[in-house]
Amino acid sequence: MKKLLLTMFIVAMAGAGFAIPFASQIRVSDTAPPEGAGMTITYYINEAGGTATIDIIKVSDLSGVASFPGTATLGLNTVVWDGTVDNAGGADVPVGNYRVKITVAATKSVGWAEVASNSSVGNYATPATTYQTLWDGFSSMEMVIPNNPDKDSFGYILASTGASVVPRIHGHVVFNPDLSLTNGGDGQDLWMEYPGTPLDVDYTLCWGNCSDPDDADYMWVAGQSFAPQTSVVMYGKYNDEIATEATNGITVLDGARDIAVCNESSTKYAYVAQGTNVLFKVTISGNLLTGTPVDILECTNIGRYSKGVDVDSDGNLYYSSRRDNSGGTNGAIYRWSAATAQAATAGSLNEANSDWDIQFPVGTLNVEGVAFDPSGNVYGIAAGDSDGSIRGIYLLGNKSLTPNKKTLTTGDRIIAFPYNWSSYGCSAQFDYAGNLIAVNRTNEEIRAYTPGGTSNVPITAPASQNFEVAAPPPPPLAARNWELFE
Repeated sequence: MKKLLLTMFIVAMAGAGFAIPFASQIRVSDTAPPEGAGMTITYYINEAGGTATIDIIKVSDLSGVASFPGTATLGLNTVVWDGTVDNAGGADVPVGNYRVKITVAATKSVGWAEVASNSSVGNYATPATTYQTLWDGFSSMEMVIPNNPDKDSFGYILASTGASVVPRIHGHVVFNPDLSLTNGGDGQDLWMEYPGTPLDVDYTLCWGNCSDPDDADYMWVAGQSFAPQTSVVMYGKYNDEIATEATNGITVLDGARDIAVCNESSTKYAYVAQGTNVLFKVTISGNLLTGTPVDILECTNIGRYSKGVDVDSDGNLYYSSRRDNSGGTNGAIYRWSAATAQAATAGSLNEANSDWDIQFPVGTLNVEGVAFDPSGNVYGIAAGDSDGSIRGIYLLGNKSLTPNKKTLTTGDRIIAFPYNWSSYGCSAQFDYAGNLIAVNRTNEEIRAYTPGGTSNVPITAPASQNFEVAAPPPPPLAARNWELFE
């Protein structure tokens, strides 16, 4: 029996300004449909306002054999394909090897604009752009958006969360690209929960998170557990029900605020930012921390308080701080080159040997980490100030820029946060197409912004979505016109 192997891929679009809708989380209804029987194709689109075209193309030469419209609504899209060249009862697609290509195209106005948001009913006045609501008690800290299309986690929004009062969920919350909860419920039974003391006795704040550099489907989360206060570093697949406790008995990380994990030569390291002017570096073996953490930071301003740590695709190390505990300085971001970070020893990193020294405007309280767009531009998040005039997302420069030492003004701000939206606990990341997603603890909310432009970025779907279409089976005996003879 001849068989036909179809692999899935998807092309979505984003322009010189990036942005615009793209699809992800492609699924098919049948892993081995007969030729001509067709199947159901589902996918998420992260923004509304575009069009979608579905093409069936040959693997051998990428020529098209079928083309038909898809839906392009915000969220889950479901398209039934009848196995024909036009999805309207025409000729069956011949047996062969194929891929499915989905093209999502749109043009938006130039400039940053909010395209969707959601919030807790209990703590925030719903804006006109609300897509759906979250449960009251969503206490987001940091988030990451896996951008490897070859992984099942592609496009999901993964937010670490924790709360000291009920309702409690301590671990990792997973959202679809359209900001809806992936379990379709109230968020109280989600993923990568802390595997320790029951929540009715203890509570855990999961502050920072990052993807594992070897497999984007796996996450690292850092934070602290209380009563008594203990160190928390967790590891697990992004949609695991319970995480693995990966701290491995290390006791000095009980003030962790963020974690970044990277490979340096043949060794994997975790950078853990915590407390006042502390940045630990510790080796990882398998899925556990090993060895003795070394505090590699010794800034001149000894009052700086750690808020974030990040590593870009070139290995450069970023450290974000709020103003010091005396209120005497502003939030800042420092960066050290990959070579400097790899050679770091106890107390070796400081302001003087940083290649980036970014000071935020006077009055900035919390600087909550950095985000990278697809072009390598780096953005910082200012979450707190006295009157709301500073809060928002700031463009710091491209990661290739060295040195980069300056004091920002509000002219460097691309998005201003509402005054009551963000003062503490905030994170922003870019999706694959350059849209910016921001989460905020204070008002239990996620917002999505687009920079505008015309879509044109190709995306390939996960190899795990391959499926097989079999040649049609022979007709039943009754259809063969057998006659009886004596």
